Amino acid sequence: MTQISRLGQCGRRISRGWSKPAYLLALLVLFTSAAFAQLTTADILGTVTDATGAVVPNATIVLTNNGTNEKRTTTSNSSGDYNFTLLPVGHYSVSVKASGFQTFITKDLSVEAGDRARNDVHLLTGSENTVVEVTASTPLLQADSATVSSTVTAKAVQDLPLNGRNFVQLVGLVPGANEGAGNGLSSGGRPDDRRTNAAGLSVNGQDDSLNNWVVDGIDDNERIIGTIGIKPNVEGIQEITVQTNSYSPEAGRTAGGVINLITRSGTNAFHGSVYEYFRNDITDARNVFATSGKKPELRQNQYGVSIGGPIFRDRTFFYFDWEGLRNVQGVTDTGTVPTIDEYNNINSINGGSPQALFTTNNGTLQAHQGLVTGTPVPINPIALAYLKLYPAPTNSNLSNNYIISPSKTQSYNLYDARVDHRFNDKNLLFGRWSYNKVTSFTPPNFGTVNGVQVSGGRYNFDGPASDFATQFAFGFTHIFNPSLLVDLRLGYTRINNLSLPLNYGIGIDQKLGFPASMTNFSPFADSLTPFATGPFGDIGDGAYVPLQDIDNTFQYSGTLSWTKGNHNIKAGLSLIRRQARNVQSASAVGAYQFNLQSDTLNANKDQKTIQDNQLASTLLGGFNNQQRNFNINAPDYRSWEPGGFVQDSWKVNPKLTLVYGLRYDVFTPFTEAHNHISNYDFLDALSNPAAATSSALKIANVNGVNSQVNLPTDYGDVAPRVGFSAQLTPQTVLRGGYGISYFPGNYTSNADLKNAPFTSVYNPSCQSTIAVQLIQYENGGTLPKGQNGDCATQGQPGDLSLGIPQPAAPTTAQLANLATIPGIGFVAEAPKFKNAMIQQYNLQVQQQFGSNVFTIGYVGNIGQHLPESINNINQALPYDPFATLGSAANPVGGARPLDAVFHAAGKYAPGGISYINSGGISNYNALQTSYQRRFTKGLAFDANYTWGKALSDITGFSQQGGNQGWSNANPFNIRKTEYGIAELDIQNRFALGLNYELQYGKSFTGAKKAALGGWSFNTITVWQSGKPFTITNTGSGIDNPDGNGFNNRAVPQNSGGQDRPNQIGDARGSKSIHHFFNTAAFQPQALGTVGTAQRNSLFGPNFRHVDLSVFKTFTITERFGLQFRAESYNISNTPNFYLNNGQPGDQLGNASFGSISQTDPNYTARQYQFALKVLF
Repeated sequence: MTQISRLGQCGRRISRGWSKPAYLLALLVLFTSAAFAQLTTADILGTVTDATGAVVPNATIVLTNNGTNEKRTTTSNSSGDYNFTLLPVGHYSVSVKASGFQTFITKDLSVEAGDRARNDVHLLTGSENTVVEVTASTPLLQADSATVSSTVTAKAVQDLPLNGRNFVQLVGLVPGANEGAGNGLSSGGRPDDRRTNAAGLSVNGQDDSLNNWVVDGIDDNERIIGTIGIKPNVEGIQEITVQTNSYSPEAGRTAGGVINLITRSGTNAFHGSVYEYFRNDITDARNVFATSGKKPELRQNQYGVSIGGPIFRDRTFFYFDWEGLRNVQGVTDTGTVPTIDEYNNINSINGGSPQALFTTNNGTLQAHQGLVTGTPVPINPIALAYLKLYPAPTNSNLSNNYIISPSKTQSYNLYDARVDHRFNDKNLLFGRWSYNKVTSFTPPNFGTVNGVQVSGGRYNFDGPASDFATQFAFGFTHIFNPSLLVDLRLGYTRINNLSLPLNYGIGIDQKLGFPASMTNFSPFADSLTPFATGPFGDIGDGAYVPLQDIDNTFQYSGTLSWTKGNHNIKAGLSLIRRQARNVQSASAVGAYQFNLQSDTLNANKDQKTIQDNQLASTLLGGFNNQQRNFNINAPDYRSWEPGGFVQDSWKVNPKLTLVYGLRYDVFTPFTEAHNHISNYDFLDALSNPAAATSSALKIANVNGVNSQVNLPTDYGDVAPRVGFSAQLTPQTVLRGGYGISYFPGNYTSNADLKNAPFTSVYNPSCQSTIAVQLIQYENGGTLPKGQNGDCATQGQPGDLSLGIPQPAAPTTAQLANLATIPGIGFVAEAPKFKNAMIQQYNLQVQQQFGSNVFTIGYVGNIGQHLPESINNINQALPYDPFATLGSAANPVGGARPLDAVFHAAGKYAPGGISYINSGGISNYNALQTSYQRRFTKGLAFDANYTWGKALSDITGFSQQGGNQGWSNANPFNIRKTEYGIAELDIQNRFALGLNYELQYGKSFTGAKKAALGGWSFNTITVWQSGKPFTITNTGSGIDNPDGNGFNNRAVPQNSGGQDRPNQIGDARGSKSIHHFFNTAAFQPQALGTVGTAQRNSLFGPNFRHVDLSVFKTFTITERFGLQFRAESYNISNTPNFYLNNGQPGDQLGNASFGSISQTDPNYTARQYQFALKVLF
């Protein structure tokens, strides 16, 4: 009664100036943000009855947190129901007293994030002084929730074998989840985020960038890259809860999984650890493709400390952890370099040699008379210097003939510190700081040649990188009374990732002969300019580095919980403010391509002859393309995410719970702090004949254009969510739900709004002087229709020695008349862009068997308005490369389909136009089952199987906002040619996480018990069907000047881009790595046609791995123990072969077509790890 009277006095004081609702509203407005409280807290509820089953009203229920001694008190209502909400996860005791009944105490009731744990109490008649105690059996059935979710317990986090101690592997064990793409942006192999703990994770067929990561109620998402923010140390994670379907209304901005991490807090008892995990290549198995030579090096040490306990008992608690890593790991890279005879001939040339061309008889160099003057053709010294950077091959193959095992190095330091304080039983506060610092170096996959570090691909990301992330989180809970609580959160996250190219800052281009003016204008343009030479791996540094990504996220949140009768109502407001600086150009130092039509015209379709010709034309400096794409201004993006929700959980009767609510979100399009963004209004340029083409370029805050470049804010994102849970019998529950979720598809790419005048694009439609002469020589003295002319005649550099011009912003006069900027292209974002929407639905049955529960259900989703990027919607039409200029077969050869429309309106026709709209669709349907056993008699496990199918007409959302340009078989009919199996379609998957404390030896004593008793066995086991891939043609298209995309097939040995051949038969094959599918089922399509091969029509090899750990804790003293651990990853040494989009094995015309040449980059051959931990 004293507590109630104090609350009443507090209420009266408030009422003098404020009403209680006004006070609450003020609090919520002050602390608005994404209301994530319920994502990290739990509820305990139940019904109090007597021995006859009659309800007992007005019973006093006291809830006690076993770790901190925090107490909460409430009374049962007229229906006998009680409800404690917004509880920190942990272990609790529940005491129930009522007049005329014995006191009933439930001990050690464990709750996890998102739980609505039911603890029904049956009182016996008798004296209150008589106490009945029972130990709680943690509820297995989800009888009061409709959300499809799974929880990874603290025991699983600490005991299961985690390669690299990466907690994301645990999330991959939930039904519907898998590891995602092998080289996705979150895989740990990209420059955007090279932290060893990769965050790649696909849930229910969705891209890894569409997950919503939450740590202690704080948003933990990086929005430019689409990865996780801070990654807490495994030692400091209390539990992980994953919502995968029919999310509670607290969760927004997601289509995949909502992953909630709860960090550990201190208690009244001190606890902690000191540990080191170590591994060495001595115990490792070899990669199946690297059976000879030196075994790849591995030296890894992970070590750290953790400690938690009271500062003031029952009042203030702390927790701290630190972990360090030092890793040196060999990686096996495979690439294509010149054959040994080609290599020897290249390196036999000195700089003054005048002859260059190969004969096709024996590969030796022969003098070749000049094409025009009759004099010997000189070798280009820059081209020769580049070709001498190729290493010697390691085998005699024509392709994939170079294998190397360089060592990647990485080190990190992870810190977490948390303080929890209880002012009193009505006011609770916590604060946490987390910090990640990671440095890494990815070695060149062509090694070091002549003192130069040589990357083997223009789109590789070799080089040094540093990744920093820090997060501050604060939470405050106020309990007005047992039925009315408010939870407030405040958070700040900062990420700073920097990746540099291998040869950054040493003036390497000038050393190879380029003029200094080519790169000395900016520190971001000082690296080795890439050369793309025919079928060989590129020479040069990565095109998309340097890269710097700096993100600031500010979050303010508030959630109100009110219990009234049989209703528990929760409401919250939301606000997230994001800032992002992205320094990255598509080609900062420029790039050259050497792939002349003359290399194939008279080669009789012989791949070796074509290859020799390509080396010869490269030696002469015969480039067919030079380009540079440089961001003159580093954009500082800004966006806002306000939102709110309301939800009612209504206990209709003891057997039926209805959950219904509404969420509302607003995702503002990007603005730029200095207005350095623009958009090309493609539809305006087409449909308004009176408008000059230049007016379609919308520049922020210029000529009446707003700061969002006239892109609309979508205010229609209203998301209803409903569900039910019916307890059919005490052991059977039927659950179902439906909900809508939105996510902001219009800024998934950092390149969407990088246009003139803030980006300089140099891509003239011309070839080097010697290239034009070579083509004319091989074509009877004429230049075929559609072939670009001599750069020198157009006022552009026609020789390598002149370099690529420095980038420059278009002038005001040029912007007024875009026709004066040759070849300018644009990124055009649809002016009526909608946020992406996903509808989710599920129906499940749960059946409990003792300590086990079996769940089976149907889970599905439908995606609409998904971001879809078409690159290039204005690409050139196909033409016959063998026809001459006047041929009737080529009336519009090389023309762009929209040129006529622009010219008819008196407008300048631009070059490439990447068009981003919200027209993508997807769907996912699955049967998901799980069998879970709570820890009983030493055994706990969670096994699940998913049988599903994912379809879409987009290729993913990461980085390019959807349907990436290189995959469009026909950009003018996406739905017909692209709709099919999604890239992340895993049709069958089984996952198991198991902990078992061996019962053997429990009765032993002395030394025998110390040696043989107390061992634990743990495993993570995964089996899944293969990932889908698409059969494409290979090479750069010579019947399409763009070299990619639509209808660009030429001949089998040199066909175009990512366009697809015809499928003429059953593609199923022997499944061997040498002949995985039936290659005879595919043939080149006719010129100017779209191939019949469907997107993702084949599936790669099945995937399976078994990781094991065994450990034993030796007792040192009553409070101290020493744990020895031995772990093995991929203990069966099963090679997980990898055949994915873009690899030689799926490219018709490639010498490796149909074969597999690598294993999954995320999973190695067998590795062993050992550890020692001091526990207290």
